[in-house]
Amino acid sequence: MSSDNNNNNGDSALQQQQQTISLEDLPLSQLQNIKNQLETEISGLTEAFTQMKQAQGAFRECKNCIGMLTPESQDKTIMVPLSNSLYVPGKISNIDSVVVDVGTGYYVEKSTADGLSYYDGKIEYVQGNLKKIQETMEQKQSSYRGLMEVMQFKISQQQQQQQASAKQTS
Repeated sequence: MSSDNNNNNGDSALQQQQQTISLEDLPLSQLQNIKNQLETEISGLTEAFTQMKQAQGAFRECKNCIGMLTPESQDKTIMVPLSNSLYVPGKISNIDSVVVDVGTGYYVEKSTADGLSYYDGKIEYVQGNLKKIQETMEQKQSSYRGLMEVMQFKISQQQQQQQASAKQTS
C-alpha cells in the first residue's frame, strides 16, 4: 500500500515539473536556443529519413533480384559482388535457394520463397519507421513555424519599442 502511495506522489511531482510554458513568455535568447535545437532535430530526422529510404530501396532491389530467378536463370553466368568495387564471375547453380544478407556481415541461406518473405518483412518494417519519422518531422516543423512566428513578433515589438524610445529622446 505504501508503494502505491509513493508512486502517486511521484506522479504528481512529475506533473508539476511538466508544466507548459508559453513561448510568448520566453526571452528572445531562449527562443533562439529552442530554434537551434529544433533545427538540429529536424536535420537529424531528415538524415534518418533519407537513410531509411535508401535502405528500403536496397531491400526492394534485393527482392527484385530474387524475383528474377527463373528456371531459365539456371547455369547463367553472372557477376558476383565481393565488395562495392570488386566483382568476380560466377554461375547460378541453384535457383531454389538464395544467400540473404541479414546484417553486420552475416549471411543466411534461405529458400527463394523465404528470401522474398524476408525482404517483404524488411520493406514493411522500414516503411513503418519511415511513417513514424515523417510524423515526427511534421510535428517538429510545425513547432518550428510557430516558434518563428513568435520570434518575428517579438523582434517586431523590440524594433517598435526602440523606434518609440528614439523618437522620445530626439
